[in-house]
Formats: sequence, C-alpha cells, structure tokens
Amino acid sequence: MMLRPQSWLLAVAISAVLGAGLSGPAGAAGKEEFRIENKIFVDGEKEPQVLSTTIFQDGVVYDYLADPAEVTVFDVQRRRFVLLDLERRIKTELTTDRVASFSKRLKQWAQEQSDPFLKFLGDPRFDEALDESTGELTFTSPRMSYRLTTLDTESEALSRQYREFCDWYCRLNTVLNPGARPPFARMIVNAALEEHHLFPREVHLTMQPKGGLLSKRVTVRSEHLLIRQLVESDRKRVAQTDQFMAMYASVGFQEYQRKLGD
Repeated sequence: MMLRPQSWLLAVAISAVLGAGLSGPAGAAGKEEFRIENKIFVDGEKEPQVLSTTIFQDGVVYDYLADPAEVTVFDVQRRRFVLLDLERRIKTELTTDRVASFSKRLKQWAQEQSDPFLKFLGDPRFDEALDESTGELTFTSPRMSYRLTTLDTESEALSRQYREFCDWYCRLNTVLNPGARPPFARMIVNAALEEHHLFPREVHLTMQPKGGLLSKRVTVRSEHLLIRQLVESDRKRVAQTDQFMAMYASVGFQEYQRKLGD
C-alpha cells in the first residue's frame, strides 16, 4: 500500500493503519502466494483516500498504488525496495538497512520530544484484548486505540509474510512521507496478528492527541480483502512489473522524490 498522501495529517493517520519494525527480512522458505485489495478511509468519508493492490509471489511483494501510478517492490532476499514511477518510467532503490536506520533514529527522536503524543508514539503501550468468539482484536490507550475485525488465516506462513511486509512497509512510509507518524504502535498490532494467525479484514483507528502537535481527533478505517490464490492476470501484472524494473532508468532517491512531486 504505497502512500503518497496529500497532507501531513493524512500521512500521520494512514501510517498508523499499516505496519512497523521487524529486525530484518526472513528467508524465502515457506512462502505462500496471495493477493490483497486495500481501501483506506479517513474521518468517516464514504470514498477511500487510498486504493491499492498487494501481490505476494515467490517471496517478493508487489504493491500497486492506484493514484499516483506507482509500484513498490519489496524484495525480501535482496533486502531492498524498488520504487517505480509508471508515468515517468524511472525507478529508484532503497535498502532495508537504510530504512531500518531511519526508523531507529525516528524512534529515538520521538522519545525525546516534549509533545506527549509524539512521546507516546515513540514508546506506545496498549491494553490488548482478543474476543475469540468474534475474532475482534482491540488495543486501547488514552491517546490511540485500534479495533480490528479479523479472520483466521490457518497459516503460519501467510501470517508471517503479511507481518513482515506490513512492518517494513510502514518503516518505508516514514522515509517517503516526511511527517508520517512514527510507526511503532502498529508494530504491536502486527505482532498480535501474527501470534494468533489472524488477518485484518477491517482496521478502525482512533487517535486522540489531547493537545500538543496534533490536537484534532482523527479516525481512520481500512478494509482488506484477502484472495488466497493468484490468477493469471496477477502473474501477468507481476511479469510486466519485472520488465519495467529492467527497462526503467535508475535515478537516485532524492531525484526520484523531486520528479514525483513535479
């Protein structure tokens, strides 16, 4: 779910719905193939702010953002992200080491802030509860809460892959979108999802900063449709993306960011 939010507030909100922070990519063994359709809604709006499709194939994750037309490829084995701008036919690459280093600095920075909400985001704590009869998973605190409706994946491998991608993806989002909130709260949610082998069908997030840098109450809802098998159109889309990676001109990250904002 690559994000190019239109505002700082949206970047802060959406990054809280995604993921954060594993120590490093896992190996390719035990990988499953599946697709996820994603929608993200902000503050009760009827139309989604973000639409994307995420395809997991052969240990590589391909994330397709509808608007702008951008693809992010997470190559687990090569420990890298490749970003493709489909309009300008250019690409750039970021290593997971670079992304992890930025995340580490961001955590330290947040913990040192005087703003209480930012300080919370640097070291979040929740009361966690799972209703095993309904599959509802909740995380509550005075400043932020999550409520998830879930389904049982019945697959340790799928749960592990989904957490790994979400964790790294949200780390990446803080690099790509200055002002996106520190990603560590969602790390707690991701860990619980993997532990219980659950997939989030819906995620409801409420942030209540109560003064400081963010004083507005923010609500975000995301919907995720899990398709357990890839179809021929998915494989063709991935094959075309691999061709684009070979064809597109490679540019530095800063140049890529500038061109995307033109």
